Amino acid sequence: MSIGSELTAARERADMTIEQLSAATRIRTGLLIAMEADDFSRCGGNFYARGHIRSIARVVKADPAPLLASFDAEHAVEEEKSRREERAAVKGPTLHPARPRWAVVVGAILVSLMGWGMVRLFTLPNDIEANASKTATTTATVTTPTPKSTPQPTVRPTKDPSSAKPPILRAALTLTAKEDGTYLTVRDKKGNRLFQGHLSPGIAQSVTSSGDIRVTVGNPANLIITLNGKRLPTKLYRFTAHPDGTISKTTSNKQS
Repeated sequence: MSIGSELTAARERADMTIEQLSAATRIRTGLLIAMEADDFSRCGGNFYARGHIRSIARVVKADPAPLLASFDAEHAVEEEKSRREERAAVKGPTLHPARPRWAVVVGAILVSLMGWGMVRLFTLPNDIEANASKTATTTATVTTPTPKSTPQPTVRPTKDPSSAKPPILRAALTLTAKEDGTYLTVRDKKGNRLFQGHLSPGIAQSVTSSGDIRVTVGNPANLIITLNGKRLPTKLYRFTAHPDGTISKTTSNKQS
């Protein structure tokens, strides 16, 4: 059982809502919802996360020691990695041995060769140039045009309609709170929790799944349900949204 699940169970045993726990601990409701979903990144660090866990345990009358032990075991590796990165960042710069400037040497050699070539060019006898101009002949170049090839039509293989895969149906569910809002628990077809917490007025929670989506509502009258782009009215406290765009009453007692 995760730390977030244990915090949720302890709050429910104390018969407290998220808003009541927020008022008692002075911790924001959004941060409490994130902690119950095992997201402690918004706490501002492991030190503050431990303090929040102690405050919650004190209010709901739970023993904070097992919760803190589980938290330290899960986040010890991340904390050690952070310390190693900090130690690596404060190390001094690494000095590298000076390398020979080969570019300067190569450049000097090229300049010397160019100077020698210029001297040889202007010191050749004039008669050699005259004889070269007399014996030079002009050769006519005949260019034969290359015939253009006729483009051949491209034959594209036709697709076999029977090999096409059927489309996968997905359930796109959007839950929007109104008036005083409501408390929600959303799970996928395997029972994995996708969302749990109080949905404030005007706030929407969207979930997409390839299978059924099971929802538990504290106050259905304060909830607007949109499934696959279609608004559906319901008064059910527990319902299941199907990929075909319909909803039905949840009969299983395992959903919470």
